[in-house]
Amino acid sequence: MANLDLRLIRIFNLIYETKSLTRTASALSVTQPSVSYALSQLRRQLADPLFVRGPEGMVPTSRATELFKVFKRSVNEIDLVVESITSFDPATSRQVFQLCLSDLGEVAFLPAIVNRLMSEAPGITLEVVPMQVDQVPEWLDRGEVDAAIASVDFSGKARRKVISQERYVCVLPARLAGTGSTMTLEEFRRLRHVVIDQSTGHSQVDAALSAMGVERDVSLRIHHFSVLPGVLANSDLAVIVPSHVANLFGGSWPVVVKELPFQISRFDVSLYWQDTSNRSAALSWFLDLLTRSLIEAEVLTTPGDADPV
Repeated sequence: MANLDLRLIRIFNLIYETKSLTRTASALSVTQPSVSYALSQLRRQLADPLFVRGPEGMVPTSRATELFKVFKRSVNEIDLVVESITSFDPATSRQVFQLCLSDLGEVAFLPAIVNRLMSEAPGITLEVVPMQVDQVPEWLDRGEVDAAIASVDFSGKARRKVISQERYVCVLPARLAGTGSTMTLEEFRRLRHVVIDQSTGHSQVDAALSAMGVERDVSLRIHHFSVLPGVLANSDLAVIVPSHVANLFGGSWPVVVKELPFQISRFDVSLYWQDTSNRSAALSWFLDLLTRSLIEAEVLTTPGDADPV
């Protein structure tokens, strides 16, 4: 164990995350035999198989899962200390940042974020990690993602900055909209609806409707917000979505945004990141870029909210 070096620990962490020796070798720009040899060294020194081959790739043993929690946190802390004593220049950096977004978040926030990244840091790579609500707190804690933007209140050690407060509205084809800015309950009941899967983090709508005893005539259930405009424009369906996204749809498609005939509680959209006292200059810059991008996207509009610290 005394000879276990940082290089081997990094290889272990990558195998755990990718579940593949091939993908680990590619990420490190080395050959697969080199990764296999490193794994055999780890197995000898740690006296455990660590990974076994399964249908979905390299499956960690229980011992490997325990070690990963420690190794990942330790490597992150080492990297943070190193980064804290070196300068970070976004204009020349080749760093990779991981941002967790829902499908809805990609539609609403990603264009402004990418626009600012290309302008300020053309060499930086942004990896968008699909939202899995039950996994995000662990991902943040282990440093597997640098930040997340979500309407879900994640418990745990993550830091949080509320960036906006949203409300739900109804979007429907213009030919079905009728008059007035608010539909009646009877008009709502007559509509056929698209429902977004609750795994996207928007379960508030179903809970509120159930509590009020309001039922929808559901014709379509989907998992992705991004397909909604085309679906609505070419059908007689309606959908309940957050107002910011509804306004994006309404600006580009022949759909109308209407207020609901009942109250659904407003909800917060928040920026989350790992709670650590040794936050690197790179992460501080990334969080600042995210908040400035959200101002540009007219999600976060108060100048004083631009500081995520």
